[in-house]
Amino acid sequence: MVKIPGLIVLLIATVYDYREYRIPNALILVGYGVTILSIVLCSGVSGVLPAIVRALIPIGLFYLLFFIRAIGAGDLKLLSLAALACSTEELFDLVVFSFVIGAAISAVRLLTNGQFIVRISSFIQYIQQCIWEGRVKPYHTFEDTASFLHFSLCILLAYCAIFCREVFVSRF
Repeated sequence: MVKIPGLIVLLIATVYDYREYRIPNALILVGYGVTILSIVLCSGVSGVLPAIVRALIPIGLFYLLFFIRAIGAGDLKLLSLAALACSTEELFDLVVFSFVIGAAISAVRLLTNGQFIVRISSFIQYIQQCIWEGRVKPYHTFEDTASFLHFSLCILLAYCAIFCREVFVSRF
């Protein structure tokens, strides 16, 4: 099954992200390698190009989020790796599930620690500043690591949901 190597790499990457606030490039490269090898073994060489195209889609879609520092480079590469192992139909679900999970976790945390209004206000000021200056610049939020969202967990949970759905549907 093509998704198992991706699942293992996502688990390891999430642990790294929680411990070191970064995801090693070497881990991402190994993940790409074993996932591509799995694709070749399961679908043949003809399955590699469409998979690579799927892996590039999240990078193209969310580069602006990386540029403004709303998402880390490791998270973007990890989302790309997860997309590599997904079908075209699952790619949309992966992206939507990841961001919905991230939004839910963030909203709960902001509401429980009383920061929701402060963060929304800060984001509105950022948007206004970008409009007034006529350029997009990095979005700097509070540097408090307690409020840091490890997006790798959101990607992992979304990937697990897709994986479980695939396993459950194929059994019945």
